[in-house]
Amino acid sequence: MDGLVTTDAFMASRQAAVPRITLDEFLAAPVLSRPIIIRDIVSPEDIESLADDLLSTLGKEQIQMQHKIKDNDGKTITEIYDVSMFESVEYMMDSEHDDSFFAFVEGLLPSSTTTKLHKKLTDIREAPYPQQEDWFDYFPENIRPSDAIILAGEGAVSTLHRDPFEWTGTSLCLEGVKIWRFIPTPATADGGVAKVDKELQSYRLDSIAWEQEENQQSVPLVLSAGWQSDMTLYDSIDEDFPTAFEWASMEEENNTVFRNEIISQGSDSSRLRPSSVASDALKSIDETTPFVTATQFAGDLLLIPAHCWHQTYAPVPSIAVASQRCGISDGAKVVQHVIDLTTNDRTIPDILQQREYKEEGIGKQVVADLLDFAINRSTA
Repeated sequence: MDGLVTTDAFMASRQAAVPRITLDEFLAAPVLSRPIIIRDIVSPEDIESLADDLLSTLGKEQIQMQHKIKDNDGKTITEIYDVSMFESVEYMMDSEHDDSFFAFVEGLLPSSTTTKLHKKLTDIREAPYPQQEDWFDYFPENIRPSDAIILAGEGAVSTLHRDPFEWTGTSLCLEGVKIWRFIPTPATADGGVAKVDKELQSYRLDSIAWEQEENQQSVPLVLSAGWQSDMTLYDSIDEDFPTAFEWASMEEENNTVFRNEIISQGSDSSRLRPSSVASDALKSIDETTPFVTATQFAGDLLLIPAHCWHQTYAPVPSIAVASQRCGISDGAKVVQHVIDLTTNDRTIPDILQQREYKEEGIGKQVVADLLDFAINRSTA
């Protein structure tokens, strides 16, 4: 197994936590530059109803489920199963730390059968941004970022990554618990996010592209690309870290104790350990605060700002919906991201050169000019 770090004081400590605030507290003082959890944005009754609605509406849809198995040498084998969403939930119940099931499902929201459900989910996601445009609404449907349903069994781990487009990401937990770890971006003087990219040995992954005709040939036009690392912040786990069944029993017996305990153990890097290479990279980035932890419960909405590296772990089976938005607060980052990725020797319009946008109502024009600039590339 990739070298365990158990005695290093750097790793044997509980890490800083992402703040948990109410929607009213967020609206009174919006937090835009760091991850934040808006707790209980939906009541327990409503969030349970949404989870039931999602499964009853989409349960028969065929999806791809990943089965990740770690052998005795620490190598991970990934198998892909084509199953219905109903069947995926059954697989999640059999998931374990080194033998886990995970699905990241795009394309089902929205659809003709999910219009009402998708509107409810969108209204929740947009609650922190009243009377604010989502600029992605002005993108053509075939290149618009889509919502994703995330199903994770016990032990399931996402990739370590940061999002494309420099957008604001959101995650609404419908069922279960998700543990998140975020790597803070160093000050610009220390290299900013580029320093994190380098230390994590990151590589780029194209995310939004479509075919266009150029010189009588069909070529892809890439509008966005994310960043990914093969390192992990959840390489190994203590033998006595509670199983999903034990967590469920604790929750049933005393919900307050359950919440406090899962927050405490999830943030303890000596209990849920990064790989040795990830640990070394974290030290090089910031020895004081290697990562920040968020524990997300059903009914919590997590907001993820641009440039923020993150990875998730499922201590119990969970269902969540991941979305994204873009507005005046992060629009300039999204514009620059697209410009950087589209080879173009045309003069950049003034409206696309702004370092920030301050007025609502400008989004439609910005997106129109951005797509015109990106699509109408010089072919000389």
